[in-house]
Amino acid sequence: MDAGITVYDYMDTFFCCKVEKDKWCEEMVSEHMLVYLCSGELDLIAPDQKYHLKKGDSFFVKRNHLVRKVKRPSENGEPFKGLFLQLKMPFLKGMLNERNITVPLVSDPATANSTYVMLKKHPFLNGLFASLEQYFDALQYPSKELMETKLREAVFTLLQLRPDLGQVLFDFAEPWKINLEEFMNKNYKCDLTIEEFAHYTGRSLSTFKKDFARIFDLTPSRWIVKRRLEEAKCLMEKQGKKPVDVYLEVGFKNLSHFSTAFKREFGVTPSAVS
Repeated sequence: MDAGITVYDYMDTFFCCKVEKDKWCEEMVSEHMLVYLCSGELDLIAPDQKYHLKKGDSFFVKRNHLVRKVKRPSENGEPFKGLFLQLKMPFLKGMLNERNITVPLVSDPATANSTYVMLKKHPFLNGLFASLEQYFDALQYPSKELMETKLREAVFTLLQLRPDLGQVLFDFAEPWKINLEEFMNKNYKCDLTIEEFAHYTGRSLSTFKKDFARIFDLTPSRWIVKRRLEEAKCLMEKQGKKPVDVYLEVGFKNLSHFSTAFKREFGVTPSAVS
């Protein structure tokens, strides 16, 4: 576990994360998620917009999306503390069947096309997360039955506050075969395995490799490294950034690996460019 970061996980469904200093996070979210900030601040970075959230704010994240965020303490030094509740597809399917829920027909193009859906502050949300927070504070997790009750409460709260989310929550279609070239050019910096890249483009591993070779004429691993190096070179040449400033930004995990790969690709060290 990273220094200054504490994560509690219950049933791989309910998470509490505490962060003492600024922390950049990037991950693929495979299930719908409801998030609430108990303290601190959070920046959500979307391709077309940046959201800044503070204590008491909450938002919804759709499944099968890349999430980029920065967790940080508040200006008065209060650490980041967030509660994350996963609304998994099997649970939602079961809830729909067992309770014969009528999905609201309300739809909103903005909601349908957004990765994040900001939620207005409301007593229902505050009450839900205040009760959940107490379990982590007491280090006593709820029973499985009580946890499922809380999950149902979360779903009904979302449906009451944002009826347009019904079409999202109960859409059980599997990821479709999306535009591979577009996806890779947007997400080549992500810390994902080749298998994960294949999954998030709606392909089997063999189909992913075949389509990739046809489009890029390189193996996925080789193309990703080459694309990251080209981006790093551009940042150093055009923006004057230093190697230490760019290697993490473009997806490398350590400076030594970055420097070796850069010299192999361009024939000079990164410091000769910056």
